[in-house]
Amino acid sequence: MPSLEHEFPLDIIRHRPEVAVELLEAAQQVPVPKYSRTRCESGDATTTAATEYRIDSAVVCEEDDVPQMAIIVENQLKKDEEKEFSWPVYVSTLRARLRCPVKLLVLVPKASVCQWCATPIDLGCGEVRPVPLLMGSIPPITDPEQARAHPELAIIAAAHNDARDRAALDALPAALEAIDQSVTSLYSDYVLAALPRAARKYLEEIMGTGTYEYKTRLFRRSFQDGRDAGMAVGKAEGKAEGIITFLRARGIEVTEDARERITSCTDIDLLDTWVRRAATVSSAEELFDD
Repeated sequence: MPSLEHEFPLDIIRHRPEVAVELLEAAQQVPVPKYSRTRCESGDATTTAATEYRIDSAVVCEEDDVPQMAIIVENQLKKDEEKEFSWPVYVSTLRARLRCPVKLLVLVPKASVCQWCATPIDLGCGEVRPVPLLMGSIPPITDPEQARAHPELAIIAAAHNDARDRAALDALPAALEAIDQSVTSLYSDYVLAALPRAARKYLEEIMGTGTYEYKTRLFRRSFQDGRDAGMAVGKAEGKAEGIITFLRARGIEVTEDARERITSCTDIDLLDTWVRRAATVSSAEELFDD
């Protein structure tokens, strides 16, 4: 089952494909072709062979409905020698289907993985050159106006840095406010799970000052606890909602029994434990293992 670390940036790209272009520009620092819109492309890299190939995410940049460039986005958490053979298939299949240049952008969490996947893949008649992006190297966005202009990039940068830069955390609420309400709670869940404890506590404090107008019930319940006795219940409910959102975003079925157990829990410490487990479990029932 894909982990939260693997799915987080891919989910953001599925919601807003242009983020793939921003990440590519951060990785290679060269201009991209002129385009007027972006869209997600099928991740199937079908061949006549029995092996099934599936791209993590594929984004197409178009001008007047004509593909100008495609970006394959792979989130590679560790070394995998099989990628030497599957990545060229992704590139050649997508290039043949779209008839345009293809970039292979690889998101990596560690410098050792970054160095490994930067090695060109020798095909015998040419080579494929992956473009690695070390997620922790994305500069944090500290200006609230910049965060509003590029909210997804600000969120990804905050989630993959050690978050000791308080200016970046101060700008994060502005990024979350700028995102469509339908995905705000999902992104906030991701960020809260990814941030270290100290950064999460600081973010909770600044979000609890009342400076920001929250768009979702989850935000109000997650960050404004302690205003009165009734908010303690709201905080538990907000965490329960976050857990269910995590699981569903990862494609994990939440049975009626599991949902009832999660939503009826009022123990904040236990709910925090389930929040952390929701990022890695393979079934909802595993949340409750001792």
